Amino acid sequence: MTDDSSTLPLMVITGGAGHIGLSCARRFRDHRILVSDLRPDAVNSTVSTLQAEGVDAVAMPADITREADAHALAAAANKMGGFAVLIHAAGVAPPTPPEIIYAVNLYGTINILKAFEPLVKPGVVGVCVASVAGHRTLAHRFDSLLLEPAQGPADLARVIEAEAPTAPKHRLAYATSKRGTILQVQRRAYAWGQRQGRLLSVSPGVLGDTAMGAQRQAGLDHRGNDSPLGRLGSSSEIAEVIRFVTSPAASLMTGVDLLVDGGYLATADHQFSADRREKWHALEF
Repeated sequence: MTDDSSTLPLMVITGGAGHIGLSCARRFRDHRILVSDLRPDAVNSTVSTLQAEGVDAVAMPADITREADAHALAAAANKMGGFAVLIHAAGVAPPTPPEIIYAVNLYGTINILKAFEPLVKPGVVGVCVASVAGHRTLAHRFDSLLLEPAQGPADLARVIEAEAPTAPKHRLAYATSKRGTILQVQRRAYAWGQRQGRLLSVSPGVLGDTAMGAQRQAGLDHRGNDSPLGRLGSSSEIAEVIRFVTSPAASLMTGVDLLVDGGYLATADHQFSADRREKWHALEF
């Protein structure tokens, strides 16, 4: 990758080949964009699409579960003059095996935040994509493990599964790993602030245009109907929120998670029956 003398600010995005990642890239078309994802074919195809749309984008495949890849991505951003915005949208969901969910969603987040923190300069903003699933109270039981994971992803999965034996393993891994994303942002926001940067997370609800949303549409249409808005969201709506929180208009916002779920959690907590609310938070649906 060669040096770029462009005056456009640089945005780095992980998971750039996914629906949220691509929507964010399009919303930040006034930036140079370093697009990363695991599979070279996927990230190259995404960048080709963006370039055809007039976006100044370059591709860099990376496996964020490897510290070396996360640091290589940060080094590439540094070589391009440093980054203005980091959007960490990489993530996997059920039916992916639990140990891979933890490896990507939790350990991958830790790797990316560690690698990019030394590059934070005044005005830089980082946004990690979490999930409404991370707000299920069952996931909160494991905060100490998620803040300081002392074992590998497979061992962490076994420890958490032993503490919640009746919860579906894949969904338990997803909820707790996304809770971990929220916690890692909260704990690292101070360090970013010391460098005059900001770090936040955004938690989407189920989105109708993602692979995860498509899987759930048939059995979980009630999620849209249960929300005050009466519908599911879209990746482009998440991109709009991310654009806002990275703007000067949100200059006092850092170390927080923004729930962008169409009001679903509010409905679950205040409109569901006590039994149904308890089942939702316990991952029983």
